Amino acid sequence: MKIFDFYLELNPVNILQLKVRSFSENIILLVYFVLFTLFIYRIILVIIDRLKPAQDTIIQYNRRKTGRVLYTSFLILALFPIIFSSLNFLPTVLGLAAAGIVISLKEVWLNLVGWLVILGSNGFRVGDRVQIDGTKGDVVNIGLTKFTLVEVLNDPDYEQSTNRLIHFPNNLVIMHKYFLVSERMDFVWDEFRFKLTINSNWEKAEEIANDILINELILAPEIVEAKIRELSKNYLLRIGKRTPIVYVAIKDGSIELSLRYLTPVRSKRLNRILISKSILKRFKTESDIIFEEPE
Repeated sequence: MKIFDFYLELNPVNILQLKVRSFSENIILLVYFVLFTLFIYRIILVIIDRLKPAQDTIIQYNRRKTGRVLYTSFLILALFPIIFSSLNFLPTVLGLAAAGIVISLKEVWLNLVGWLVILGSNGFRVGDRVQIDGTKGDVVNIGLTKFTLVEVLNDPDYEQSTNRLIHFPNNLVIMHKYFLVSERMDFVWDEFRFKLTINSNWEKAEEIANDILINELILAPEIVEAKIRELSKNYLLRIGKRTPIVYVAIKDGSIELSLRYLTPVRSKRLNRILISKSILKRFKTESDIIFEEPE
């Protein structure tokens, strides 16, 4: 008999039929509700994965991330009536609680505001390259209170990943300036420089360098234009000249050639290697083009 009474006390159907419920009964309903919604959430994820498998890890990540955000938002909204249904002075309690929470959890609220800034039109997304507070990296996760980067060496010549994860509180985007290379506009200007002796045939060297840039490394103009149009929805961009160019200057008694070109940010080192190999091969057969020896 006691076991049956205990079963009736824990039965959610019987509890829901009560017109007035105690706080403990509301807690029991809350536990049942969380378990039930979590079960449904898992089933939906399994069904989606079976019916439409993710094509790559990025799609799978975004799908799971969106699912978690939607589930959490639904759960928070749905739990308010269950938790506070037995309180007669709900507005007063909420007002006092809100004042205490705002004061004691200032950092948390700043992180939530930072999260909204990150998700806004001027924020960043997973996959973007960000430099903030002296650290550079690729964004791999954005949470309610923090975002995570895979660290990239802060060396303009290489920018190689160190494979270290760095976690930052979201409020940094409010308190600090940050530099962003978005996947919507993932190309940057890079310069490759080298010196020749003052007696070298700089005109021939300039011609060879231009040929290398135009025929081997030029970024498709339609790609650049498409990305500029996309980014112009939020920014007034004036990029100007978009074709590669070679600058020639006299510096410290030598002839310096600067090869300036657009490159995807993650291909900077690869393009420098390709340029180096091409220049070494082409100049090897030119007796009147001589590299300046380092001091």
